[in-house]
Amino acid sequence: KLLTIMKTIEINVGDVVQLKSGGPKMVVDKIDHNFYDHPIGCTWFSKNDELKYAQFSYKSLNVLNIIK
Repeated sequence: KLLTIMKTIEINVGDVVQLKSGGPKMVVDKIDHNFYDHPIGCTWFSKNDELKYAQFSYKSLNVLNIIK
């Protein structure tokens, strides 16, 4: 018997996230609802203090619990 469990996560603009594989903490800048996988736009600062931006699948991100 096969049991499938779907885990749902909630990601909002302004949340702090990190790739499941590690890396820098990033801030969710945009959620694109026009595409099937709903790419999550994230910004962060590199080690050289350069502002970076990239889009990731929500499946590759962990939401970090950071006290504001």
